[in-house]
Amino acid sequence: MGEDIFAVTLEQTQASSRWDLAHFPTPDRPQAQSASVRALRAYTSEGEDLAIEYIGDGAWSTPDGQASRLTYQLVADHGEVDWNISAPGKDEVADIIDGTYVFAGHAFFLIDWELPRCDVTVSFDLPSGWQVVSPWDDRGDHHWVRETWALGQNMFGMGPATPYSTSSGGLDLTWLVDPRLAPIMPTIESILGDLPAAYTEFWGEAAGEAYTIFFMADYTSDGGVFYDSFAMRIALPLRSADQINWSHTLGHEVMHLWNPIGRTSGRNVPELEWVIEGFTDYLTLKLMAQAGYWDTDLLEQRIANIFRGYYIAGLVETPESIAQAGYAKGDNWYSVYSAGSLIAMFLDAELSQDDPERFADVMRQLAADRGDGYSFETFMARFDTLTDGRASEIYTWIESRPSNAEYIERMSDAGMDISFFVDEVYVRFPACDDQRCPPDFLAPPPDL
Repeated sequence: MGEDIFAVTLEQTQASSRWDLAHFPTPDRPQAQSASVRALRAYTSEGEDLAIEYIGDGAWSTPDGQASRLTYQLVADHGEVDWNISAPGKDEVADIIDGTYVFAGHAFFLIDWELPRCDVTVSFDLPSGWQVVSPWDDRGDHHWVRETWALGQNMFGMGPATPYSTSSGGLDLTWLVDPRLAPIMPTIESILGDLPAAYTEFWGEAAGEAYTIFFMADYTSDGGVFYDSFAMRIALPLRSADQINWSHTLGHEVMHLWNPIGRTSGRNVPELEWVIEGFTDYLTLKLMAQAGYWDTDLLEQRIANIFRGYYIAGLVETPESIAQAGYAKGDNWYSVYSAGSLIAMFLDAELSQDDPERFADVMRQLAADRGDGYSFETFMARFDTLTDGRASEIYTWIESRPSNAEYIERMSDAGMDISFFVDEVYVRFPACDDQRCPPDFLAPPPDL
């Protein structure tokens, strides 16, 4: 429509009475993504007007009846908001990349999440020279989306920028990149050239066939993963120290494409966030180290940071349990990420003393057995069966907040020295003397 405004028409075969956008409020934008919606109107299947009202938290309702058609305008003013404040960041909302408007589907499309999942047809009427960049199936005059959740839980772009494509580890990747990130793209392409194969080997299967990825410039680095796409924002100016953070973030978000444990019906199970995030973080650390992306000094520092994170959790976070921390992940960050990473690391270290492949075998079996998804109880029951009860024992032990001496003693058998002083943590690998080789469960297999 011009002036950064998009006209949207939604037509449903099944009528609804409620629609939502994602809701990530910030201090200067309490109505978050919803503040970008204008001129919203609702109609019955016969074309009659229906009253529609905003009921808060990103939701609208038609209290007097069900609607089959909505029309509205979506103002692309998201760049005026700092989404990093009390929110996930623009990598999960919207951005402009080289003149192309990029949106998370749940920031653009009003969706009734309670409807039965069904395929969606999306037609675009764009200015000359514009194109769509998305993970959806391009069928000429429209794009086909396999279900409503894949509409909302994906990134897409509209504009003049031209994406490019690569293939790696069985994945076809479509890239849309902010030109300001060009100096680091060789490194990013190298990481995404190596990790899919490493992750596929660990999990025993590929994550999928194709993904669309978006790289944005920002003042801080982070990332978000979706159904068939993911987005990253990388801090400007580009600095070598920050590369440590965004490299791990990139590896973490890519690992989410493989790690299916803890999700059911497309949603995270809150009581399993420590597996979704903590195990993903630990496996990223382990496999990126084995692929040569962390030298010994950096690997030791990153492991020390996990211990420090859980120490910080004890000072500033008060969840009832590690599982309950997932119901407020943002407020219990360390109780989710650091605790989950510690559980994974100690379990890996102990299982690997019996069989170097045991931990990978357990993770593969948990993924294969998940069916429609686990609850906390069914997950722990299966985890214990596969580990002879060690999973619950280590979970309970970490949750009890072991003493420093207990940490030191338990990990020494695995070949890791740890030293604690108040909030300081130091990790060393003494196995190879001056070379400080990583312990067996973190070291690359002999054939790598």
